[in-house]
Amino acid sequence: MIVEKTPHNEALIETPVPGHETSDLDARVAGLFGAVLTTAIIVLMAATYWIYVFSVSHHTARYPAASPLAYTREPTPEPRLQVDAPRELRELRAAEDAALHGYAWIGKDRRLVRIPIARAIDVLAQRGLPARAQTAVGHGAREQSKEGKHAGAQ
Repeated sequence: MIVEKTPHNEALIETPVPGHETSDLDARVAGLFGAVLTTAIIVLMAATYWIYVFSVSHHTARYPAASPLAYTREPTPEPRLQVDAPRELRELRAAEDAALHGYAWIGKDRRLVRIPIARAIDVLAQRGLPARAQTAVGHGAREQSKEGKHAGAQ
């Protein structure tokens, strides 16, 4: 700052010197504010955590544990939508091909076996189709009805 004496007045006049503002932010005050703010945040986080722990312990002591059945998911009701239709079709065809072209036990206790379809056709061609046994009563009844028709026609 420059101090000048004027000829008309013996008083001193101060003229400002260009530069920086000296009444700006004080570094000690800014540091103190940051420390207080950090302390307040830590205290509030600790208080929030304590309230959470207290409320959880209070809730678990007051209410019984949930049933494990409450967490099981119920199956989707019919009709179910196909998510990946081409993959599901391939899986279905693979299962059908395995049933048609493979061996498997149907009932071990009854000695029933599933055989490949080509082998089943060969066995059927060799043995022939099973025929029903005709009973004598049924056969005689047919002959009598034929005779009755012929007798009534004469």
